[in-house]
Amino acid sequence: MFPRHLPRPPARRPPPPPAPPATDTADVRDWRGRRYTVGPSARELTGLPRSALLLRALTAAAAVGVLQFGYGAAAPALIAAHGWTPAQALAPFLVWALVQGSFAPVPRLLGARGLLGPGPAVCLGAALCAAAVYAVGHLSDPLAAVAGYGLLGGAGAGLVYHSCADLVGGWFPDRHTVRLGAVGGAFALGSVPLLPALVLGPFPASPSAASTALALGVLVLGAAGGIGQHAAPEHWWPPGRDPRAAALRRSADPPAARDFSAGQAWASGRSLPALHAIVALSGTVGLFTLAALPLLLLATGRDPTVVAAVVTAFALASGLGRLAASGAAERAGRRRTLTVLLAATALGQVGLAAAVPSGPLPLLVALGLAVGAGTGSCYPLTRAITEGHFGAGRPTDLAGLVHGSKAVGGLLGVGGAIALLSLAPEGAHPPLLAASALLPASAAVLAARLRRPLPIRTLPHGVWTAGHRSAPM
Repeated sequence: MFPRHLPRPPARRPPPPPAPPATDTADVRDWRGRRYTVGPSARELTGLPRSALLLRALTAAAAVGVLQFGYGAAAPALIAAHGWTPAQALAPFLVWALVQGSFAPVPRLLGARGLLGPGPAVCLGAALCAAAVYAVGHLSDPLAAVAGYGLLGGAGAGLVYHSCADLVGGWFPDRHTVRLGAVGGAFALGSVPLLPALVLGPFPASPSAASTALALGVLVLGAAGGIGQHAAPEHWWPPGRDPRAAALRRSADPPAARDFSAGQAWASGRSLPALHAIVALSGTVGLFTLAALPLLLLATGRDPTVVAAVVTAFALASGLGRLAASGAAERAGRRRTLTVLLAATALGQVGLAAAVPSGPLPLLVALGLAVGAGTGSCYPLTRAITEGHFGAGRPTDLAGLVHGSKAVGGLLGVGGAIALLSLAPEGAHPPLLAASALLPASAAVLAARLRRPLPIRTLPHGVWTAGHRSAPM
């Protein structure tokens, strides 16, 4: 008993619950007024480190890349299995390239409206790609194959590729050019192990079984890369790195001064139209070569092993070239790197036209490497240039719109391959293939003339213009 003349001690209260760990977040602006939200870390936001998020995005991109880089290699087998003409065999790829390029701005538009996040977009796209691969192996009707492979596969590949590019770009703002090159590189390299099997394997004898197995692999790997993926917050910057120091760092390509609207970008000079033209021209020659080269080699009596070696070299160079060019661009500059690669592509295309009839295999492989590296590197470099010129603001996806010019390249490139194989006499094939070198040569001239828009603040309504005093890239 407690004595009555003493006050009763206060009742003990339970200890308060431990406070959640503090999350360090800071909103800072650099010397140009660009806003950055530093932290929290990717692990705090998603439960995974940035490296794991990158690996999953690259896995999904690699899974669906076979729809582009594997189709030309599989075209002879489809002709043999379904009894198609070359035009019928390439028609699904024509529609695929048109739809896939047109879907470039779609993932960001869906995300901005809250309709479909990047993770579900990748999963949906992988399912559509799997259905497309299944359809092209099981459907002998050319129109049904166009609908299944061209429409479903094009939409699915567009969703996966551009969702992965947005994911990686958001989580790696400090190494933007390199990480965008990694997505494109995975897109091309994912098909490399399968290309010899598509040319030399059992696909002509059992297209249904082969397409079923390939569709299952695309679905599983695509879903593994997309389930649980989340976009980075707006203006996010990784903790432990000072964005203001990065903005002051000497670089060949400093970040954009601000996010342009579509109207401001089009009014700012020749840069945006030139970027559209570069993607269309480079995409035309790349897709033309992918579609026509295997059939041209077989038409000259080449052994299938030669075809397998050349198309594998093309895809390998397209993937590794994107990685190497993106790294080189951070040191030498994106414009200079793009110009050199496009010029090399033009020379390689001329050499390829001369070597297709009777050139030795090592020369064909070397030229395939040159053309593949140049045409593949164009996509991440032009995307990085667009964001460096006009910003990476999410409401207006100018980089996606520029990449969408690949649809024009698909229409002209695969359509040109169909016309070449169906209408031109065999003796005209090498000259026409050599004439296609004019396309990357023209793109190289446009790339060399690219200039970054400068703000002219004396003009009304904040109009931005490039003019004659624009800064170099």
